[in-house]
Amino acid sequence: MKFSVLLFATIYLVFLVAGLVLWAAATATGLRENIEKFIGDLIASDDFRILGPTMMRASIVGGAVLVVLGTGANVLFAVLYNLISDVIGGIAVVFEERPTRRRLRAPANADPTANPLKPSRAPRRRPASNRPDTTPMPSLPKTHVQPEEVQAGKLTGPAAD
Repeated sequence: MKFSVLLFATIYLVFLVAGLVLWAAATATGLRENIEKFIGDLIASDDFRILGPTMMRASIVGGAVLVVLGTGANVLFAVLYNLISDVIGGIAVVFEERPTRRRLRAPANADPTANPLKPSRAPRRRPASNRPDTTPMPSLPKTHVQPEEVQAGKLTGPAAD
């Protein structure tokens, strides 16, 4: 709730200040009078005016109401999410770090004066399509601990005890 109040209050203040700056710029450039005249022509009124203090009061009250409604909606949705996640288990996000591909090293008898950025003319050796690639992957140390691990059909970890 605290985060939601701060978020909506900040957005409210940003829009309020931006509105004041735009109102001042429109008044200084004469745009406000042009808009008043245009709206007056649309509704067939000769003395249509946009009242600044009334607009400011409406913006303050309307923004405060929106801050309260937005905060209440966020709190309601957070409570509903927590209740639903207690019933169905929520969402689990797991990140796994995968090893990067190894780069091909130059052969030992390669020309040291050759440009390393220029591709070599030797054809690449690719495995045949009917046999699996059997090049071993380098083993990396484990960087994370999971509560349960399944290895070769055996359950290890706290659940196995």
